[in-house]
Amino acid sequence: MNQQEHKIISLVLNEMAFEGAIKHFHEAPPDLPQDLFDELKAIGIPGRYDGNIEDYRYVDIEFDHEKSVFENCYRQLRTIRNNIVHANKAYRPDPPERLKDLLQWAQDFIDSVYQTNSPLAERAKEIKEILKIENF
Repeated sequence: MNQQEHKIISLVLNEMAFEGAIKHFHEAPPDLPQDLFDELKAIGIPGRYDGNIEDYRYVDIEFDHEKSVFENCYRQLRTIRNNIVHANKAYRPDPPERLKDLLQWAQDFIDSVYQTNSPLAERAKEIKEILKIENF
């Protein structure tokens, strides 16, 4: 497995574990530094694929001050994940450097969540252990 494959699998599996911790166990979002969101904003993120123009409509993401840094970042992590899972990136791939930056940001976000040792992070680890995917 190459590094990009590992990062994609890590993104998919950790997003799933975070979703489980949030939706099924109602764990509260951990405190994360605003820098994480700012880093992604600098990379830029596409919105939904638009078949009418056969391309992505890019959106300028803004921080929602009604939500935590985790919630703002997690929403964008799901967008990155969805673009990969639904094969949008196979149809209209990002330039290699941009994809590398997005996957690195995703891994940095995932690592930041686990470093909090918050109830959400611990629950996500537990979910991964039960599913025997704790190496991701």
